[in-house]
Amino acid sequence: MAEAEASPAEISEEELLAKLEEQNRLLQQDSKVPNLPSRGTDSLQRATSISSTTSGLTSSLGESTTSAHSQPAHRPSTATSSVLGSFISAVLHQDNDKSSPVGSLKDADVKPPQDEYQIWGELLANWEENIKRKPKVIQRLVRGGIPSKLRGLAWQLLSGAKNLTLACGYVELLERDSPCEKQIRRDLARTFPDHEFFKEKDSLGQEALFNVMKAYSLHDREVGYCQGSPFIVGLLLMQMPEEDAFGVLVRIMQEYHLRELFKPSMSELGVCLHQLDSLVQEHLTELYGHFQAQGFHCTMYASSWFLTLFASTLPLDIVFRIMDWFLLDGMEAVFRISISVLQASCDDLLNLDMEGMVKLLQNSLKSKYEDKTEQEGLFARASDLKVNVKKLKKAGKDFQVQRERETEESVENRRLRNENQILLHRIGILEEETQTLAQRLIEGQVTRAEEAEEVFSLRREMSSLKKQLQDIADSRSSTPNPEADLERLRQRVNQLEEDSAELTQLRQREADMATALASSQARIAELASQTVEMCRLQRREAELASQVSALNDDITLLREQLVERNHQLSTLVNDTSQDDNVQVNGVQQMEEGV
Repeated sequence: MAEAEASPAEISEEELLAKLEEQNRLLQQDSKVPNLPSRGTDSLQRATSISSTTSGLTSSLGESTTSAHSQPAHRPSTATSSVLGSFISAVLHQDNDKSSPVGSLKDADVKPPQDEYQIWGELLANWEENIKRKPKVIQRLVRGGIPSKLRGLAWQLLSGAKNLTLACGYVELLERDSPCEKQIRRDLARTFPDHEFFKEKDSLGQEALFNVMKAYSLHDREVGYCQGSPFIVGLLLMQMPEEDAFGVLVRIMQEYHLRELFKPSMSELGVCLHQLDSLVQEHLTELYGHFQAQGFHCTMYASSWFLTLFASTLPLDIVFRIMDWFLLDGMEAVFRISISVLQASCDDLLNLDMEGMVKLLQNSLKSKYEDKTEQEGLFARASDLKVNVKKLKKAGKDFQVQRERETEESVENRRLRNENQILLHRIGILEEETQTLAQRLIEGQVTRAEEAEEVFSLRREMSSLKKQLQDIADSRSSTPNPEADLERLRQRVNQLEEDSAELTQLRQREADMATALASSQARIAELASQTVEMCRLQRREAELASQVSALNDDITLLREQLVERNHQLSTLVNDTSQDDNVQVNGVQQMEEGV
């Protein structure tokens, strides 16, 4: 505690060296530091070592190396900065890095690489002071390329993520369960599948990638997990331990507005693509016209550029430099690189159709930019590009206004569609009711017609009956003997009743005869069926009789052959007995002779 409370001026170089040796010893004993077999191995280990050592030193110096976005802290002494810068340079010189020089802090001429490392060491050791006093120098240095062995620490300082992991509770987040774990596991093999650190299943790299993505899905539940973000995390893990990578991820998601791109609605991605479209129209007018003629929108090729910061499209050494630019300039860097890529491929794109353009911009860029000359040309064009930030913001606002208008129109259209559906439903109900009423009306008209016809018939019968009654009355009045007429009528009625009874009997007999006829027809059908079966049996019987006759003939023939064989056998037996007798006689004669 006494050492922690001491001022920077009171700490001697011997104490700093002792702390340095202790940090190195702890780092060597730390089992979490990955041993990468690829070119990124030394970079990651040195970045880890530098990050840990710098953290230990700055913690004792009053947290002097905080980010450009944090509050001012105590400034380290000149001796401390010199020691830290010398340490970083000494570590870097172990590999004799031969990257191109990028200038000095005093705007002097280009110096050899060893001076570059010294420059970066002093820059990182006095980061807070330098970011305030010399932002243009830092901008030129970063755009020239951060040395690979210092990239991890530089990214943390550029993003302002130093010691952020402790505040975010990274370890506590890993102990909880995330609903996105299954989806994260599924996408691990798709993230840098050819890189040594990530290509093996359940490797150290894949586990670190899973941990960071899981922790962030719990830290920012609104974003959760989105495809594309593992590529950004993979870039960070190639340069620093997973705890630091998590801190940088949280920082760039919040401060660089990447989380707006990864929200489920991806609303900000549409804004960025519209802004890129306006830049293409401004700087590449002919290519923009070709895109419009082919119906080739930037969503077909540039979505992955924004979501992965070109990690899925370009070689890693370029992507690392793009991340340098991004942490310095934000989304403007992505726009610059995008226009530079399109400028380099403009002539080829003008001669291709839609399918060819998609193939070139998604699959062919990686092989093209393996060449160092192409890489330098890419960043040179991006640096020279003039991007009007106000126009970009205006294009973004115009797109948002247009989208809000479209959203309002879509909401209004949705409301009108719902009302239209309700009205259509009501119209359907009314049509059904109308059809029901029309059917009832027709039925009522038919009923009234039938009733009118029945009334007309009854009236006609009534008139006929009245006429008959009148005739009867007239006949009665004119007939001298009405009893005789009545008797005749009774006889007539009796005769009709008898005829009716006889008719009923005849109908009954006809019904009985119909029943009998049906029974007879069924019997005839049954007999016909039996006759057919009998004919079949007779045919079968004839076939069997023929077979029996043939068998009898075969038996007779066999008997004759047997008799003949017996005869031959008896003849053979007789011949044999005669021969035996002759032999016996011969033997006897021989015996008598002897």
